[in-house]
Amino acid sequence: MAYLSQDDVESTGGGYGYADFKQAGVVMTADQWQLYCERLIDAIDSAINHYCRVPSFEINTYTELHDGRGPTGDLGEYLPRDKLFLMRQQPVVSLISVSENINDPSDPIAWTPRVLRTTTSPSGGADFELLVRGTSLSYIQFWNNIPAKGRNNVQIIYTAGYDADAEIMDDIRMIAMQIADNLLGRKKRYQEANAARQSSTKDAADMFRMDADGAIFTEDIRLQLDKYRRQRTGGAAWR
Repeated sequence: MAYLSQDDVESTGGGYGYADFKQAGVVMTADQWQLYCERLIDAIDSAINHYCRVPSFEINTYTELHDGRGPTGDLGEYLPRDKLFLMRQQPVVSLISVSENINDPSDPIAWTPRVLRTTTSPSGGADFELLVRGTSLSYIQFWNNIPAKGRNNVQIIYTAGYDADAEIMDDIRMIAMQIADNLLGRKKRYQEANAARQSSTKDAADMFRMDADGAIFTEDIRLQLDKYRRQRTGGAAWR
């Protein structure tokens, strides 16, 4: 999956197609254009994800390792924070499994499944429940078999992201189309400037000054993406 399709690229403001561009001085073929669009789309996806500090806005499956805190109370009791585990990608769509490695660090890993509390499972037989704060912040709260202190001893597998028809995905798609239009427009101007220079027509070449093209990832695009950008907070970085 990607934020754009080839049809989206071709429907940008420039209305570009393979006949508008050259490769090695020759007009592109349909196959060359398709490959170029695929690489362009991948690059735009990566640029948006990198700027917003997310793996993707689309729904994907994630496997995360978390550190168990163990009991941190003064009397060796579990405090509320010791029982909470926040998934790093939001919004969470579904929780697949939660497991704890109950072996010592020097021993082989032994993932022991923990039981999710549901409407059909009795609370006494469940270990944790999936809770949501606000409209989209999901986290796990343990009640039984609370994870012991350890490094990467809690494994959480889940899916997270936005449906293709979500409003945020429409916004991301429109922003991606702006980036594609900027990049293709710049490529077209480079191509025309190069042709003008090769014709030794200085006045024509001056019409396409390279330093006047502006940025592809413009300040306006950054401002549009800022509301979806994950903000950095204090504490250790996630692994």
